[in-house]
Amino acid sequence: MTDSTVQAEIETAMQIFKSEDRWECIQLYSADGLLLAGHGLSPVYSHDTLLEFNFSLIETLRLLGTDQPVKEIMIQGIDKRRLVFRFFQAWDETVVLAAILHTQKGYRRAMAKLIGLIQAIS
Repeated sequence: MTDSTVQAEIETAMQIFKSEDRWECIQLYSADGLLLAGHGLSPVYSHDTLLEFNFSLIETLRLLGTDQPVKEIMIQGIDKRRLVFRFFQAWDETVVLAAILHTQKGYRRAMAKLIGLIQAIS
């Protein structure tokens, strides 16, 4: 699906947006749950937690079927952290961009730019 050069390019873009304090952690998963790229660590949610959420949400999307398209699912914790899962097409499949947000700073524009970059290189 992706090679190390593409992965490095995606992770560099993830790092740039993280430096703007948009998110603590961000990861890109294939439709099968394979980690394609990632950057950052969350002091609250582990990478394994994101992966588990990712698997459960992919199953939720399969249950909804193609006539109920979903673009984004957001879960807000008691501590105000948000887990955002954005679904989009790349490499001829639905992929998931999962981010952990810890501030009220806007993320949608940065995430849309990152998705555009991923789609351009896919």
